[in-house]
Amino acid sequence: MKFFVAILFLSCVAVAHEKNREHGAHAHGAGTLGIAFEGTKCSIEFKIPNETLFGFEYKAKSAKDKKKRDDALSKLESKISEMLVFDSSLNCKIEKNKIEVIAESDKHSSTMAVFSIICDKSPLGTEITFNFQKQFPKIKDLDVQFIVDNLQKSVEVKKNDTKLFLK
Repeated sequence: MKFFVAILFLSCVAVAHEKNREHGAHAHGAGTLGIAFEGTKCSIEFKIPNETLFGFEYKAKSAKDKKKRDDALSKLESKISEMLVFDSSLNCKIEKNKIEVIAESDKHSSTMAVFSIICDKSPLGTEITFNFQKQFPKIKDLDVQFIVDNLQKSVEVKKNDTKLFLK
């Protein structure tokens, strides 16, 4: 139950932060990432405007647009462990729960991705490295909220190799 409360907290923090962002609720290049651990189990929620992932926000109709969208979503799924790098001693395994395109209006849409992680041990005392821009260079600002046990941390990821120390 505590785990689901943590996920709910992260979702609320991410939404509130996005709404208070000076750019407005929907800023191209800006996204949110919530990471909540309970012991060795984790849930991740990632939200980003589609312009940032695949270059447009309208509903893909042409074969070219569908390919761009599908390639970006596939990359998000297959490269998540390169974008979110845990200490190798934790032996973390990341699995996709869902990735979906959400139409917010006719002109705005986002992608929401949810992943599960199981590690051999808690990440407390280690660090996480963020490399989202290696795969998606249009990401300029990723606001990360992290919870593990009683530790809550946040970091603003604006470049590759940004680290979050879990101490």
